[in-house]
Amino acid sequence: MEILQHVYARGARWRIDHIRPYDGCQLLTLAAIDGTPRARRLLTPFDDVAPIGTRARCRWVSRRRWRGAFRTLIASNAPPATVSSGLDAAIDVLPHQLEPALAVLRGLGTRLLLADDVGMGKTIQAGLVVSDLLRRRRIDRVLVLVPAGLRQQWRTELERFALSATIADAPALRQLTATLPLGVNPWVTLPLAIASIDYVKRPEVLPAVMSCAWDLVIVDEAHGVVGDSERFAAVRSLAARSPYVLLLTATPHSGDEKAFAALCGLGDLHTSDRIVVFRRTRQSFGCGAGRRLVTLNVRPSARERSMFDALARYRRAVQAEHGERALALSVLDKRAYSSAWSLAVSVARRLAELANSGAGGVDQPWLPFDDPDGELTHEDVAPAWPADLDLADSTCERALLTAIAEAAQAAVRQHESKIDALRRLLRRCRESAIVFTEFRDTALHVSEAIGHVPVLHGGLTSTERTRIVDRFTSGERAVLVATDAAGQGLNLHHRCRLVINLELPWNPARIEQRIGRVERIGQKRRVHGVLLVGRSTGEHRILARLRQRTATASRSMEPAAETTAESRSRLVADAAVEAARLMSTRRFDRREDDGILAKLEESRWWTSKARKWRTRSALAGRSVHIYRLTAVDAAGGIAASEVIAVAVRVEPRHSEENAVVADHLLQHWQTTVRAASAAYWNTRVRRERLIVTAADPPSASPLQASLFNHRDERTHVAARVAQQAWLDAARLRLVETERQSLVRSTTAELLLVLAP
Repeated sequence: MEILQHVYARGARWRIDHIRPYDGCQLLTLAAIDGTPRARRLLTPFDDVAPIGTRARCRWVSRRRWRGAFRTLIASNAPPATVSSGLDAAIDVLPHQLEPALAVLRGLGTRLLLADDVGMGKTIQAGLVVSDLLRRRRIDRVLVLVPAGLRQQWRTELERFALSATIADAPALRQLTATLPLGVNPWVTLPLAIASIDYVKRPEVLPAVMSCAWDLVIVDEAHGVVGDSERFAAVRSLAARSPYVLLLTATPHSGDEKAFAALCGLGDLHTSDRIVVFRRTRQSFGCGAGRRLVTLNVRPSARERSMFDALARYRRAVQAEHGERALALSVLDKRAYSSAWSLAVSVARRLAELANSGAGGVDQPWLPFDDPDGELTHEDVAPAWPADLDLADSTCERALLTAIAEAAQAAVRQHESKIDALRRLLRRCRESAIVFTEFRDTALHVSEAIGHVPVLHGGLTSTERTRIVDRFTSGERAVLVATDAAGQGLNLHHRCRLVINLELPWNPARIEQRIGRVERIGQKRRVHGVLLVGRSTGEHRILARLRQRTATASRSMEPAAETTAESRSRLVADAAVEAARLMSTRRFDRREDDGILAKLEESRWWTSKARKWRTRSALAGRSVHIYRLTAVDAAGGIAASEVIAVAVRVEPRHSEENAVVADHLLQHWQTTVRAASAAYWNTRVRRERLIVTAADPPSASPLQASLFNHRDERTHVAARVAQQAWLDAARLRLVETERQSLVRSTTAELLLVLAP
């Protein structure tokens, strides 16, 4: 069946939108011929489908009707390798945001790293890729992996592209499972799923996700995946099975070369499977009003200096017994720089462990019993005490720790210097501000000290986070305290421009992430970032290392971005042209005229006369013939369609002359379409072949059966069956992809004629 052919099925007239062949049958996707949003999916030959021929006659219509059809044709225009989804999406079309989608459609790569500065619209860029691939029937199923707090934000952003996504958490999956037959994997029923990375990595969840065939895997805040072994293993396994991998992070490089290499290696299957890196800075596009980063030196109080001295004595004692292993105690320095309160909490917990066990407590691993829905994060909780650093003389150790605890508690009672500096800063600036810290207990302590301001931390549910953010953005509260774990994905640029860092993070990427909450597209004022640094406390050494790591990261990112610079040199210019085309085409997007196109296809062509004398004078006796050129792939889907207007002196009823014009238009267009199609499909097929080749075959290793139960044996067999089923599906997908890569036919159809 040819695409756009009209058929009669189930008592109504339809237009074929897509054909997917299977063994012995075909799945037809039908669209309503009257322009309404009705749709059907039928299986032939089990459903009766009768083709309906079009009427081969000219139809004279009014100028208003003709113009409506013309505007609809222009709005539905989809030339080869263009971003058609940007036409009706609820976004401002910016050229740099079109580049990743163009790179995918033109076959520049299947693995993309979007590493633009914070606030440059990486979510919009990902949405354009998803929407265009879905609209062109190139993919069917998408998995979006994000931090728990960003799931609702992602669903809202995808709604800009008329994409309905499901947040795949424990309650949603339980509800879905209850409606499915026994044994059906609920993940298989989700075409577009948004899930928390920490939820998916769980051992009871990951096998079900892995057994599904995902066409596109998106990982937001991808830099956070590399630092966690369970997250990294889960994402690496999922990315290795996906034809497309999209990694999003504003801070891809923290100065750690191994971490950056691991990030770029997600989904890598072969040395030639190079990742395409997009690294655009805000300065290069002239976005925003600029940034000012200020270091505010804070003089510690006498009791805080006593606290640091007591901590140094304890460190020297541990170093004398354990040597370089004492470097693990640097986590206590981090706690002390954050607040005297957080150090007092850590030391008090350690003293309690020594009192209870006498030899140090056992680190109890966290279990997700208190978080069944996967909404919480424990990255901002107080870190565990460094293991195996006990002093031989436990009495001496208790005395040293008691001295630290007493000094820290005294510093808290006297008012901590950084909190006093924070109060003065907030009082003088008289603006809304967001205060960042790494630790949850510090955030709660600071909130209480400066007037019980709202706190965002990892122990809140998504509903609680939304309520707190709304209170801040609405102007109800002027100050917001947040931890790094809870601050991801915040869009506060309309409300705030001041970011205060209570302590220096050891990773320079975190400073960029913090300031990026307010320095985004749409920020009209200069952004101010304040670093509170304790004078003569060791924080200046951290600041120097941060600057050094930032410089290292910048130098390392340059060659990574330049590896694809040559192939992307034309992409930048093409994105500007495409943005201009979309903006001009948006003027013709008339949604109320959706039914005109279906009625136009029922006739041979619509004709109208030019009424204005200027138009008739410009035509000089010629007619304007408007053709729609369509390329159909082997699956019956539209590979590309383009509207072209030609001024000729041939009458439309002269079929021979008209055929000559159509053939002339097709000659050049066929070459363009086939070249664009080959560039895309060659890259896609090569990726899918690598996936099948690299897939591990089902394990045939022997299993020692238990004498008492067969649980391990059943688990082993189930894993082998699931792996074999996935491998069979991957091979079938490869065959279908190779078949769909062929352009079956191209046609030129005369739809409109403007007579002089």
